[in-house]
Amino acid sequence: MAWSAKSPPKWFIVDNFFRDKEAYDEAWSQSRGGDTLWVDAGEQLKSLGAVEQALSWLSERGATRSDSIAIIGGGTVLDYGLFVAAIFQRGMKAWSIPTTLLAAVDAGIGGKNGVNFQGLKNYIGTITQPAAILTDLQTLNTLPPLEVMNGWMEMAKHGLIADSDLWLDMSKFASTPAPSAMHNLIDKAAQVKNQIVSRDGNEMGERKSLNFGHTLAHALESRAAALKRELPHGIAVGMGLVFSLHWSASRMATDGQIMLRAASIIRQWLNNGAESFVAQTLMDFDADATWSYMQKDKKNAQNAVLEVGLKAIGEAHWNIPMTREEFETAWSSAFDRDSAR
Repeated sequence: MAWSAKSPPKWFIVDNFFRDKEAYDEAWSQSRGGDTLWVDAGEQLKSLGAVEQALSWLSERGATRSDSIAIIGGGTVLDYGLFVAAIFQRGMKAWSIPTTLLAAVDAGIGGKNGVNFQGLKNYIGTITQPAAILTDLQTLNTLPPLEVMNGWMEMAKHGLIADSDLWLDMSKFASTPAPSAMHNLIDKAAQVKNQIVSRDGNEMGERKSLNFGHTLAHALESRAAALKRELPHGIAVGMGLVFSLHWSASRMATDGQIMLRAASIIRQWLNNGAESFVAQTLMDFDADATWSYMQKDKKNAQNAVLEVGLKAIGEAHWNIPMTREEFETAWSSAFDRDSAR
């Protein structure tokens, strides 16, 4: 890792995982001119209280909006740190340095950042593009399998909504491969996100397709948090993809069987790498509570739950109203046989 000589970061917000890691010693010795705020990754970090602590940390040390700050970590650290950078003195130059697969292909790209609020996922935030995005593929090779699956599900989403060739290549795997076996797929998935964001930075249209599977995923995460259960974001997204594929099959797909086959492939990935999380989520499922969270999703309009659907693999449509009846039917189609086992 090397910083730009023109504008090196002066401040750092870094996942505690990297404290004292030898791989980063050289970077610190070459570039540290300010200070480092070490944080624990996780949804608990994405709160207004934690944001206030970071703002105070910057203010007390004399940081200014002309300084650069590097945010180093996975999705929750980037969501939190880039939000801090976006609002401190109305905006600092920020470097997004993702260290997980999920962050490298999704959370670290596009400028979306923010925190949770009153139990609702990503309810407060901004869309502020970072000054630079750096990803080290060697770092991804050190990730545990569950972290890899988290990112793999976002990659699958990118293929499903916008790149049928990417989805075809991914669908050949029976389980989530190691990052070293998917570098080309990582590049393709990141390109999908970059291209969509470049065409619709403020989410006025096409960028909404990136929410495929996420309305339910965020509701499942909110439900899990209320029950004090652990549910990794990527696993929730995987379940959301299965649900949205079943809904697409019944609502708008040209060939529903293609959607159901895609859903079956994702279920196989989940069963091979995250079966316990899926089983717990199915056990905890409550239709009324889940629908209530979906109704509060920030993407909704005019009191309607708005979903993203697929007409075909690679062809997404957004702002499609979903009824409560459709929600229950799609959930039953996707998961009821599993929860009844």
